[in-house]
Amino acid sequence: MVGLPARGKTHIARSLERYLSWLGYVTKLFNVGNLRREMVGAEQPAEFFNPKNAQAVAERTRIAEAVLQEMVQWLLADHAGRVGIYDATNTTKERRLKVRTALESQGIRVLFLESICTDQKIVDQNILQTKLFSPDYKHVSPEEAVADFKRRIQNYESAYEPLDASENCSFVKNINVSKQLVLNQITGYLPGKIVAYILSTSIQPRTIYLSRHGESEWNVTGQLGGDPNLTRRGR
Repeated sequence: MVGLPARGKTHIARSLERYLSWLGYVTKLFNVGNLRREMVGAEQPAEFFNPKNAQAVAERTRIAEAVLQEMVQWLLADHAGRVGIYDATNTTKERRLKVRTALESQGIRVLFLESICTDQKIVDQNILQTKLFSPDYKHVSPEEAVADFKRRIQNYESAYEPLDASENCSFVKNINVSKQLVLNQITGYLPGKIVAYILSTSIQPRTIYLSRHGESEWNVTGQLGGDPNLTRRGR
């Protein structure tokens, strides 16, 4: 995964994990944020995510690399079609190159999925719906949580480098909730299935309507299945 905070990366990653598992692939999600909370505590201020904070950068890098190595070991433990999803921001070219090197050196194919959202309303909505209930802000007021998280985003933005073709890698850019998809070096069955699935996902709540047909002839006789005509009452 690639992208700034509050862009729906974890939501997409979890949905993709369920989908690939349904297709029959042994799939596992590896979330860097979860280990960060375990190792240094959940309630870290925005300054902890400042790219100019050398001590914090070293700590976050150590945690990210630990999760990456855990995923590599899991993938290599069984060569029968495992898929690992590395859920982290990976917002710089340098960081993504390290990820690629660690994986490709072991013969593991890499596909980056970047979630980009330039609609501030969607970002704000995502913050209110998810981050306020995060362990990171368990003991602070909603107002403090929102303000601090927006400062965290600004810290990431200051060093953010979106994916581009110069990185010579396979990637999918999901822009503004699938309004636009940018594909680069996408080949093969599984990447194609992932792209098709991303087209149907959304980080925004949507209404689903379920409609039942009117009374059919088989409803009257108690039969199931088939494609019977509607009764006069069912029309």
